[in-house]
Amino acid sequence: MSSIAILVTYDLFRLDEKLLVDELKRRSIEFKLINLDSLLFDTESTSFADASSSDIVLMRSVSHTRSEMFSRLFEELGLTVVNSFDTIWIGNNKFLSLVRLARAGVPVPRSILAVNESKALEGFKALSNGSCPVIIKPISGSWGRMVSLVYSDSELSLLVKHRLRMENPYMRMLILQEYVDKPGRDIRVIVVEDRAVAAIYRHAPSSDWRTNTARGGRAEAVKIDKELEEISVRASKAVGAHYAGVDVVESKDGYIVLEVNVVPEFKNVMRVTGINVAGEIIDMLIRLAKR
Repeated sequence: MSSIAILVTYDLFRLDEKLLVDELKRRSIEFKLINLDSLLFDTESTSFADASSSDIVLMRSVSHTRSEMFSRLFEELGLTVVNSFDTIWIGNNKFLSLVRLARAGVPVPRSILAVNESKALEGFKALSNGSCPVIIKPISGSWGRMVSLVYSDSELSLLVKHRLRMENPYMRMLILQEYVDKPGRDIRVIVVEDRAVAAIYRHAPSSDWRTNTARGGRAEAVKIDKELEEISVRASKAVGAHYAGVDVVESKDGYIVLEVNVVPEFKNVMRVTGINVAGEIIDMLIRLAKR
């Protein structure tokens, strides 16, 4: 039996979480599995029973707002949280994470933040070069939702008018991003601490330019070269992550990082590569808990 106790928190129990739990059970590691929906925090209590007996907390919440709120609460209780609140907060904001990556010297697509139509049009002209499409996305989101390709001022104007009327304030803050000409695929790299442990190509389906496997993209194992590992680890470290899913594209100028996922899905990476990513994550948690 392990002397380490791990608290695994979630709000949607996916195959990723099942793989982690199965790995913990296989190794006879003490753990508690907590649905965040079941928690009740009280300001009159300075402790949380399930947390007080745990050495480390693994945040696996799908919800960005919940992952931010509860990671900070657990840290207030004096617990080590993976990934930390600061990392989750930066990672959940696509534009802030791009700024962090760029400042760390990680190559990223040129991106512009706009909060009104006139600035969005100004950004579009700066990025399109008169002919190329421009990607429009909100500052927060996953699985390629609300990500669009825009080819003209008129298309952009209609899209921006629609987005600015949405109730969700995150949808009203728009990222305009240069379109990177890639070979119909991107690369998802799973980084654990200082290593790129596994990676897959995600090929875009014939009906969509987006490569997310959640949208039907086809996965294929990648042999990680030195350059891909180096850029992926740098990207993960730039946002302060202990583990991450780094999305990379191949361009004519080399690898470019699109984003860093700080509560990454990894089931398809395990399925395609045969590499025990869940085991790598558990090993990392044990090392951190023993420090």
